[in-house]
Amino acid sequence: MGRGKELTKEQIAAISSLILVGKDNKEISAITGLALRSVQRWTKKCKDAGESDPPLRKKRTGKARLTSQRTLKVLQCQVDLEPRISAKELREKNPRLLQAVSVRTIQRRLRDDLCFQYRAPRRKPILTTLQKKKILLFSKKYLAWEPEKWKKVLWSDEATFTVTGNRGGKVRLRAGSDPDHPKYTEGTVKHPDSVMVWGAFGYHGTGELVVLPKNLTVNKERYLELLADHLEDCFIACQSEIFQQDGAPAHTAKLVSSWFEWVGVDYIRDWPGNSPDLSPIENIWALMKRRLRGRDTSTVPKLVAQLQDIWANLDPSLLQNLALSVPKRLQSCRKKKGYPTKY
Repeated sequence: MGRGKELTKEQIAAISSLILVGKDNKEISAITGLALRSVQRWTKKCKDAGESDPPLRKKRTGKARLTSQRTLKVLQCQVDLEPRISAKELREKNPRLLQAVSVRTIQRRLRDDLCFQYRAPRRKPILTTLQKKKILLFSKKYLAWEPEKWKKVLWSDEATFTVTGNRGGKVRLRAGSDPDHPKYTEGTVKHPDSVMVWGAFGYHGTGELVVLPKNLTVNKERYLELLADHLEDCFIACQSEIFQQDGAPAHTAKLVSSWFEWVGVDYIRDWPGNSPDLSPIENIWALMKRRLRGRDTSTVPKLVAQLQDIWANLDPSLLQNLALSVPKRLQSCRKKKGYPTKY
């Protein structure tokens, strides 16, 4: 059996000090949280040394590391400058420094010593200079709103969900099993059906999740018809007073804004375009897509039924936290000068 993890200098010093005050092995193990066998081993070493100072640890046997601290610093600087660079590219870029080091070793050093994670980058909208400026101005303006006012906002948006023939997630595959067996595979289609929905929520609850007709393009006339049919009920269900919508052309059309003025709907007029980080309803759409994993969504009716079930059972505390997260979103956006944030 191989040796376990070596004790740190602090742990060895703690064992030595407890030996001096007359503690036995079991008491030392209970106090330090270390394994009894480790305590026994170091107690014996301390007694054999016959001194108050703890004995020095022996160096592990084995081949010396091929990467020095200087090498690690070079790797860190290059990865900081080029986050997408691979271990193989690092080795090719530094032939003299990493000639004797394998790609696998470089990967381990990046992960274990430098704590770099190798993952897909987050997807964020590409913003123009004008868009970033508008987002920044919007953030500075609406930071003055009190939390009570954000509780009165009705957040709305459309989202599209795709029909899938699988349950999502990973499978456990026994060694030697056939990975192409039907129980280990997922079915796919080239052009799956999809469902577009419109929804609205506020601090106090959700409105109706409206399923739009198949192959419907949301233009200003259809969007106005949607609002005329469902907006009032959503205001009542969510106890809201201020309407929010994104900057899609159908939403900002003069026909729609004139209708808002005519019926007396108070809405946020200067919502910046291409700013999903500021809208909390985007988090609900992402949550719903995650919760669809593991559910049967192989047909449009099944997908619609699952969406309505998830929407109807959203946690009220989740809605409240999302509604009250807007000031933090604005602060984060202002801090990043209009660039995308963690939201």
